[in-house]
Amino acid sequence: MHHKTVSFLLIILLFFSACIKQKYSSPESILENDPGYPRYITIAELRSNMGISGYKEITDNVVISGIVIADDKTNNFYKQIIIDDGTAAMPILMDAYSLYNDFPIGRKIYIKCKGLYTNYYYKLPQLGFAPDSKGTISPIPYLLWNNYIIKANRGNTIEPIKVSLAEVTKTKSELLNRLISMDNLQIADTSHSLFYALPADLSSATNITLIDCDSNSISLRTSGLCSFRAVRPSTGKGNIIAIYATFNNSPQLILRDTFDIQFTKQRCF
Repeated sequence: MHHKTVSFLLIILLFFSACIKQKYSSPESILENDPGYPRYITIAELRSNMGISGYKEITDNVVISGIVIADDKTNNFYKQIIIDDGTAAMPILMDAYSLYNDFPIGRKIYIKCKGLYTNYYYKLPQLGFAPDSKGTISPIPYLLWNNYIIKANRGNTIEPIKVSLAEVTKTKSELLNRLISMDNLQIADTSHSLFYALPADLSSATNITLIDCDSNSISLRTSGLCSFRAVRPSTGKGNIIAIYATFNNSPQLILRDTFDIQFTKQRCF
């Protein structure tokens, strides 16, 4: 074959190869822009369509997106992540362990909602898969993740919402599942040695009462399987960042990790 012909073919092959690489770039880089699904709704809109109790199948072809604000790295959240899009937040139930490897805090994800279910778990909104015989929705099966969930870019941030304890002593539904920040909190009773939680064989979870300087109170709930279960919390006063939740009508806080609690100042009393 003529030398010029070979050179020309090499150029054509290199050009074609470059086109292929561009066309089949990784899903993460593509999804830094909207994938262009039929209809996007906010998590707040999804919440508004849940009704007031029970489970509900999502039959519309809608997509939500959000940033992961809590994962299962410390085992204080079980088979779930929580995402926030700036309007509201929602736990996503997923049937696997170590979800933080694929869905760490700061990762953006898109969720194709058609065929999934919403539910209230003791009045706390959730998103997951088909309900069981008791009417409780199940985690999305691992083999079906790709049907519903698309991973996007990492390293995003969601700032916690600043509130006072007095504002959230009665359940504020618009704050449920969201990351909040409160100042001037302390453990109510420091008369005995406390760990974040009892072992799982003694109790599935432990509640520690937190108070502010005006004696408003809220429970900090920690799983008996949590990796920081046997750590002693500081007995000083200070700031806490946590997920705001509820158990029926009782507000509570769920800690992501001990780096979110800074009780380093002198106590109120």
